[in-house]
Amino acid sequence: MTDFFLHNLLGRTIVAYAIVYGIPLMIPILFIKMVGLKGLRNMFAYDGKNTIIHRLDPRIKVLYPATMGALSIFLNWNWVYVLFAVTLIPWLLVRPSGNRLKILFNMTFVPALGEIWQAGLFFTGRANELVYAFPWTISWVGTAGLSTLGLQYGAEQAGRFLVTVSASLLLIFTTDQSEIVWACMKLKMPVKMGFAISVGLRFLPEMFERLSILMQSMEVRGYSFTKPKHWWDFNGLVVYVKRLATALPLITVPLIVGSLRGTDVMAMVADSRAFGAYKTRSAFEVHRTTSEDKIAWAAYASIIAAVFFIAVLHIGNRTTFG
Repeated sequence: MTDFFLHNLLGRTIVAYAIVYGIPLMIPILFIKMVGLKGLRNMFAYDGKNTIIHRLDPRIKVLYPATMGALSIFLNWNWVYVLFAVTLIPWLLVRPSGNRLKILFNMTFVPALGEIWQAGLFFTGRANELVYAFPWTISWVGTAGLSTLGLQYGAEQAGRFLVTVSASLLLIFTTDQSEIVWACMKLKMPVKMGFAISVGLRFLPEMFERLSILMQSMEVRGYSFTKPKHWWDFNGLVVYVKRLATALPLITVPLIVGSLRGTDVMAMVADSRAFGAYKTRSAFEVHRTTSEDKIAWAAYASIIAAVFFIAVLHIGNRTTFG
């Protein structure tokens, strides 16, 4: 059996098609199955706790994602994962619940694996660097096979993705919307920018909530979203895909209308409170600098200095692939 898939043309073609189409198709299915709508709804919700990270100066947390993402650009794939490990330290202080930790894991690592696999297929190097060379029967796809160079390049890009997502989700989980607006104002950033970020973070969970309610309403009225029990049930899979395609406009139209109504209400609320009429606002809860903030600023500066030191000494500089 092994010789059939390694040396026979038909067997190698089957393996090649499975690598190109099978595994990339499994990644979004795995993501939807493990996260789901409920997971997405809880993913972007503020988790109000009284931890050290929650009490930190909002300005630190607003600058944190952009800074970590920028620092990851200067590091190679080895050191970028060291930086990712550093971004996990604040999560130890946040102590998220088991369910939310599971969602976090799937939201970050499943897309990262997809990025590594895609780069391994289409960022190919020399023929002797291929982990698995594709036969001529699949040459029309545009890739010679799965390459070690591409996997390494994908691992580097995935590391930068993990760093940015980890830092961004920390901001979402531990910072209230009003704190984001206050931080943008104190950082001399446009207050409207902070308002847009806070509104987006607020409406994302509501959008997934509305989507879940719409699907439940359709099921109550007799519309079935039941998936086939077995993956080899081709007829059942075709019927399931047809049902989803039919339900798509029935779901998207009410979702868009509801989102527009919510946006209209938000605009009226902002106008009624004279948003934008004055350069400064006094209704925010002002954050007082504490010893925790000073330690966080020192750690923040140390990370920047360490990455700068590594880059200057050419220890972990970004790899040039080619």
